[in-house]
Amino acid sequence: METSSRFEAGAKIPVVQVDDTFELPQDRDPGDDAAILAFCLSVLAFGVHCLLTGFGARNGPGFAASWHRLPAAAVTGPVLGGLFTLGALTALVCALVL
Repeated sequence: METSSRFEAGAKIPVVQVDDTFELPQDRDPGDDAAILAFCLSVLAFGVHCLLTGFGARNGPGFAASWHRLPAAAVTGPVLGGLFTLGALTALVCALVL
């Protein structure tokens, strides 16, 4: 394993398997983890929308109809929409830039 860190010969070091290679935990790209967490934020917002409105259930309402069925729509609509958008954009930026 190649690394920029120095270790004694035969020293046991912690590694993380990534695909077919191994990396030191401190050498991992933090952008990958941030992108995954941001994507999870979007999925969480969408899941909350589904739970609150029944969207996605068998014979449930369509997206537009379910959006209008949100409880306290003046508050929850912008909050869920903002969380979804923030998570999606952050995931995209982290995946492309970092």
